Amino acid sequence: MNDLAGLRDKIDAIDTELLRLLNERALLAKEIGAIKNLHALPIYSPVREMKLLRSLVERSEGPLTRDAIHAIYREIMSASIALEKDVAIACPGPIGSASHRIALAKFGSSVRYLCANSIAEVFEDVATGRADCGVVPLEDPGHGFLNATLDELAHTTLSICAEISPDPSANAKSPDGRYIIIGSQVNNPSGNDQTMVLLRIENKPGSLVAALEPFKEMDINLTHFATRTSNTTDDALFFVQTDGHKSDLPTPELLGALSKNCREIKILGSYPKPLL
Repeated sequence: MNDLAGLRDKIDAIDTELLRLLNERALLAKEIGAIKNLHALPIYSPVREMKLLRSLVERSEGPLTRDAIHAIYREIMSASIALEKDVAIACPGPIGSASHRIALAKFGSSVRYLCANSIAEVFEDVATGRADCGVVPLEDPGHGFLNATLDELAHTTLSICAEISPDPSANAKSPDGRYIIIGSQVNNPSGNDQTMVLLRIENKPGSLVAALEPFKEMDINLTHFATRTSNTTDDALFFVQTDGHKSDLPTPELLGALSKNCREIKILGSYPKPLL
């Protein structure tokens, strides 16, 4: 019993020091928030988040697991973001819905959540500034890509700034689903990125093959692909995801080649690959 009491005393001392350091970190976060607000910079930085989590896992000597480190720092970062400003995250569905649980697992419990009635309303909340970011489903393992999300991506001025691949503990009913975070910011390269591009093509035989040829010619790897008929014209919409940040791609040459067979080309965002 004396050993137990002694070990608990050591934990109490460590907790006191941890609390002091966390408050010190929080004060620095408030200073960063003031700078961001002064220069109208986005509060949420997916590139910074990805680099921090990856660095922490690499530097850890155990016994904390990767998932434990992510969970701990998710709440630390959530508390820090909330100190920077009153952050609102929009997501479709009521409290407890799949999208809300995914958003909560991503942004933590210290930020504010706006539960929208539809995916379209999430985009509107972010576009009008009622929310700082939005979390929407992109792909469901049972039904493929979500048409409602693709329709909004086709005409929004917002960007995809991150992708979420939820683990089973966050959303046990669809562990293989894909979610995206939408916002107004444009990300800098993280060193391990992907880019989504929208191609609007005349809906006729052979048009897709011709439109995609520049990717093959320039040796650009396509990792995901979705198609949708435009809800305003007879054109076909193709959503292609490539490896690399848009700054890594031969963008002027690629856009020039694509324009020969596409009626519209729109880069929907470059964002870090989700941590696995």
